[in-house]
Amino acid sequence: MAFTRDGTNTPAIVVWRKKHKLYSVFTFITPGLGIIQCSMPHKRLQSFRSGSYLRPFSGVYITVVPDGEYMNLTQVDGSYIVESLDTDLTNISYASIAGELILKLFAMYDVDRNVFNRVVQYSKSIRTKSVRLGTIILGWQLLSLAGLTPSIKDFESNNGVDVFFEEIYEVTGKSVGPQLRNSLPQVLSYDWGETTALELGKYAWQELEQLLYQYATHQFGEPMQSVQFLINFKN
Repeated sequence: MAFTRDGTNTPAIVVWRKKHKLYSVFTFITPGLGIIQCSMPHKRLQSFRSGSYLRPFSGVYITVVPDGEYMNLTQVDGSYIVESLDTDLTNISYASIAGELILKLFAMYDVDRNVFNRVVQYSKSIRTKSVRLGTIILGWQLLSLAGLTPSIKDFESNNGVDVFFEEIYEVTGKSVGPQLRNSLPQVLSYDWGETTALELGKYAWQELEQLLYQYATHQFGEPMQSVQFLINFKN
């Protein structure tokens, strides 16, 4: 995607906001620019048109211009917001986990339309569905898109699947039972359709969630701050 003198207009999902004393840095994921970051002074943000849409996993159209380390955000047009992330700290915690996974798995400006599409599907889904379950599904799908877990095609052909589950055992010390072997391919192939439902039991979701955090932490080589926040909040 080429930049024009007046900037580039693109659909985007707000992934993250990091507040500093005088300004905030917003991270977006876009279809043609990949993951980008924009810095905005708080004073400007207060009067910025459609600035209320600059919330995690809101759908927006933005106009950006290259400007050094960060891009200059010149315009925002809101499409939708995720109201379930307004006040519910548990939902906010899970959305933060999704955001941290995106930032740690994919590099800035690395364009991958499949990743963008998954994040869009997630952001739309959690407007009405469970943020926790959506985050678990998205997390495993992102790990697969990043090449850290087998793809759904690998599961269908049993290509490297046994080696993957052996690695899971080495990382977690837990043997992988038939329930996880059956549920993980369902999660990876989930298409986020309005009528689509995953018929997994409570303990299957718990196991998928725990293994997601443990395996991601192992791959990153450091704890995930958002997961630690969730654990502290629950305790």
